[in-house]
Amino acid sequence: MRGGRLHSEMLRAGAEFLGRGSIGAALYKVRGQWYPGAVPDERSRVWGEVYLLPELVRGLKYLDEVEGVASEGSFERKTVEVQSGSRKFIAWTYFYAAPLKRSQRLPGGKFRVRTQC
Repeated sequence: MRGGRLHSEMLRAGAEFLGRGSIGAALYKVRGQWYPGAVPDERSRVWGEVYLLPELVRGLKYLDEVEGVASEGSFERKTVEVQSGSRKFIAWTYFYAAPLKRSQRLPGGKFRVRTQC
């Protein structure tokens, strides 16, 4: 997502981009939606970006709003172990919490939004 809307907003809010990392999860293209959903799965990896939030509580509240945690209930925030190069650390992520009926699993653990020009 680097260079995308969320990345820009995170940097404007004072977050520090630490790099790319992966977690033990499987990634799905949620049926009927434009977005993906990750579910815990130690047999596969999902890749994403890692940020250090300067104000944890405020930053997580903002991300909860972006992810629709309270309003939609499709995602839940959990702590996970992140592998980033040779480093391992604990971070927050959002797992998909709704049923994945007939959703397509995305091999490789990466999702890109395609836009038409």
